[in-house]
Amino acid sequence: MDMHKRIGILLGGGPPGRVPSLRAGDAVLGALRGMGHEATSVFVDREVDLALRQERIDVAFIATRGRYGGDGCLQGLLELLGIPYTGSGVLASSLAMNREKTKEVLRLHNLPTAPAYVIRAGREERVADAHGSFGFPVVVRPVRAPSPLGFVVASDEIELEAAVEEAFRRDDEVLVERHVEGRRVTVGILDGLPLGMRGGAPKDTSTRQRSLLRLATAVYEALGCEGAACVDLLVNDRFNEVVLNVDTQPSLVPTDSFARIAQGAGLKFEDIVREILTGARLRAHGHRDNRRTLQLAFEGPDRRATAATAH
Repeated sequence: MDMHKRIGILLGGGPPGRVPSLRAGDAVLGALRGMGHEATSVFVDREVDLALRQERIDVAFIATRGRYGGDGCLQGLLELLGIPYTGSGVLASSLAMNREKTKEVLRLHNLPTAPAYVIRAGREERVADAHGSFGFPVVVRPVRAPSPLGFVVASDEIELEAAVEEAFRRDDEVLVERHVEGRRVTVGILDGLPLGMRGGAPKDTSTRQRSLLRLATAVYEALGCEGAACVDLLVNDRFNEVVLNVDTQPSLVPTDSFARIAQGAGLKFEDIVREILTGARLRAHGHRDNRRTLQLAFEGPDRRATAATAH
């Protein structure tokens, strides 16, 4: 990466990922400046397009979490502005954030995922009728929205009704998924290479561990992910596993899962940031090596200042 390029670390966004994003952004900013790069923080809000034009950055290092940062919205804006960015592109980000579409892609690739169905807002039938003979227990969570409470396990119709109504507060579509017993294993992947995992049991053999790493990598490739990502699996002692979640914008806080997995593979935090930054590019222009296009100039009055004056 050319030291003369100006790098903007995009951070913030909405809850619940705002605080972790700010912490990660500070860590990345320190690492980039320590490497000699010219770097600045860019806070993501409703007028982020103005901020990007005013800051005149050459590369965007995405450190946001959840909605807008991890669902393809921010990536699409950067494509329009011609600013190369880190991580997965628009399609992979939006697929991974939408749990229903993630399951469809996994099924097409014969990758293990728990049976599930979706309830949509405005439905005419009762939740119990939609559930039918699906059985219990089940896991209930929003299809798209990141839930600060994670998922809810419902053991009967009353708990299911309550969990669905709570999930509707965050999204118009709710995923009801068969509950699978097992321990959670997180695999960290960087540029298509599995770095390692957290959550494995001591009795897992090296063959078993390699199998889990291969499965997570297949999920990463099926969704078209790039850069850093975490794949969460549920694994039980009968050597069965299902894919639980795919995070195309894993937290870069040095003490969180991805950074710790990478450090276990021998990568320092600065190495992680450097590798992610190296992969920054545009996708919509059809050339993998197209890392920079003409950026539109910011012209006219600062709408932020104008709005403040008007108020």
